[in-house]
Amino acid sequence: MVRELLSVALMLSLGVAGLVHIQYGNWRVAPLVPSYIMPQTAYYFLIASGIWVLAMLGLEARRRRQGHGADEGPAQDLVAIGLASGLMLGGAVVYFWMVLNLGLIVSTYLYNALLIAVLAPGARTISILVVPLLVAAVVWLLFIQMIGITLPPSLLF
Repeated sequence: MVRELLSVALMLSLGVAGLVHIQYGNWRVAPLVPSYIMPQTAYYFLIASGIWVLAMLGLEARRRRQGHGADEGPAQDLVAIGLASGLMLGGAVVYFWMVLNLGLIVSTYLYNALLIAVLAPGARTISILVVPLLVAAVVWLLFIQMIGITLPPSLLF
């Protein structure tokens, strides 16, 4: 529990520090992406992730108090962390290859669907199909509509 709380503190402090640095620091807009939206989005994502992890920790603590939660040993934690990290890092290589050949939106959908299916084996089929679709739509909205970046042509779109 201490590691998770330290992770939350790190995520929240990095997100807030990044937003403060954009607002008051010596941060300047890059010539290729003339906008603050990309770093701001990343910092807001860090803050939202920290709040999400904190909420999940609260729910897990509540379940354990009620006697419904299962205590997992440190060995199971290490195996789960290793599996998740390996899948995401190995999948990132495949994802970038897919982006070059299939396109950003299709690759984002397929990559997120695979991550949900593998990392959350109890997930329902509807969540495996809908959540990646929403993520792909947000990526499209960010890149095409908000920033105005033209995505390179690919096999699909």
